[in-house]
Amino acid sequence: MVSSMMKQLGLWLCIPLLVALLSLPYNHWETDFLSFYAGAKLAGTGQLYSLGTLHDLQAVYERDPGQIRPFTRPAYYAVLLQPFSHFTFRTASVLWEILNVLAIGVFIWLWCRNTAHLVVLFPPLWFCLMAGQDAPLFLAAFAASVWLLRGNRPLLAGLVLAFCLVKFHLFLLLPLLIVAKRLWRLAAGITLGGAFLLAVSFVVNGNWVPSFLTALRINEKYQEGASQMFNLTGLTWQLPFHWIWFAVGASGVAIALWCCIRLMDINEASALTVVASVLVSAHAFGYDLTFLLPWITLHGYNRAMKFAIATSVAILSVSQHQYYLGQVIVFGIMIEDVFRHRDSGVLTTPIPAPPHFLGL
Repeated sequence: MVSSMMKQLGLWLCIPLLVALLSLPYNHWETDFLSFYAGAKLAGTGQLYSLGTLHDLQAVYERDPGQIRPFTRPAYYAVLLQPFSHFTFRTASVLWEILNVLAIGVFIWLWCRNTAHLVVLFPPLWFCLMAGQDAPLFLAAFAASVWLLRGNRPLLAGLVLAFCLVKFHLFLLLPLLIVAKRLWRLAAGITLGGAFLLAVSFVVNGNWVPSFLTALRINEKYQEGASQMFNLTGLTWQLPFHWIWFAVGASGVAIALWCCIRLMDINEASALTVVASVLVSAHAFGYDLTFLLPWITLHGYNRAMKFAIATSVAILSVSQHQYYLGQVIVFGIMIEDVFRHRDSGVLTTPIPAPPHFLGL
């Protein structure tokens, strides 16, 4: 039985693998992986966030000599990526895509092995692979963490989830889940894992934080991408006093999340926490909609297809400069889905957490 399911999963994974590999020559090998590859080359040199050094490395592979892709990850991530630096750029790009497809397989196996087709056919996931992004790696870590939680290993689950701190802005509301479910040992694992990774960063790159924050600011200014973000940032960026509107909206999302996750089991609560974090993040492009997958794969084929269609229309709208339409679609479908979920009766009765979620 397990062997048959693994074969089926392997066949389904051929779809994203083909999409990823065929997109490389189509994009002239110019993807966001170039930023990660340069970071891997510069790990431990003290020049990880130097725009001049990054440009010198990347110019060989870019058609536009003025193009630059800053490294916008914590320093320890460059250390983890260092094995790719031993290959040529094109070989490393292929290996990177293979690694991400394997991560998709891990996510499916641990989270939704009976609905693999819903994952591999999800348009934002294709967008993510074509862009050379790394969201599948964090989906795999997220699924592994929840799997360990359900297996009564919360400390180890926290250590695994600490890897996701690379994209900390997409897990901003995780403390609400920890408090609501009293996941103190999970929090301890995240703290220990995060402290270790930060220590590695300081050992290999010295005081990297100021340079890292500067790189983030420059990247946001260079991209001018607020209008292309599928969350509150994209909805409020042109409003007067937009930070006030953003704060009000984020507070509303956080309150709604708190009311819901207290009544959910750990799978649904974790998935909804990730979705809410994406909505209140300061940075969420089309490929970040991949993080909706844990939520939508829990609720059947019809609802997953509805999300696939809606997110495709949203991405298309933003690509055609219909900015607010894309953000409204994403928010609208999430609000409607949560209310439908609540009206179904699933959230009307609290679900007691298993004993190992009750703390130390």
